[in-house]
Amino acid sequence: MKRTLITIATAALATLGTATLAHAQHDQAAEACKDDAAKLCPGVKPGEGRIMECLKEHKSEVSSECKKAVAKHRRAKRRGGKEEADSGSDQ
Repeated sequence: MKRTLITIATAALATLGTATLAHAQHDQAAEACKDDAAKLCPGVKPGEGRIMECLKEHKSEVSSECKKAVAKHRRAKRRGGKEEADSGSDQ
């Protein structure tokens, strides 16, 4: 019984760590794209992916910093939140 509880607790902590990392990378992407969103999408209401959709529509005008942060976030999301070793972009 004790071993089962330890296994469950370990799995729960690993899941929490993965979710926390993915959330942190989302926040980094949001910060990196803040100025682009303000400039390119001034009337777009945040939420439900509307800002990201607007930035996609203006892809050629988005800063390289924003593109890199979004690419890193997408890679982490595809890998279940696991941090990626390389810092290349996925544009």
